Amino acid sequence: MLKKVRITSAGMVLALSLYGLISNNNGILPFTMAGLAIMMVVMGAEERQKNRKSYRSYLFFAVSLLLILVSIEGLIY
Repeated sequence: MLKKVRITSAGMVLALSLYGLISNNNGILPFTMAGLAIMMVVMGAEERQKNRKSYRSYLFFAVSLLLILVSIEGLIY
């Protein structure tokens, strides 16, 4: 289930990134960052589900929090 969500969000991020690159539209960047944040949360959940006692899941959650804050800041300004 999480693998399907991760692949779907990766496709969404790829499509948004390509659209922004081709059309030179920087207004789409906060949505791309939000998609990356969703993907990082899912990757962190996958790591936690595998019961790995590593720092990776915490790192994924921290990076996703940073990406959410950056995307909110991008939407405001």
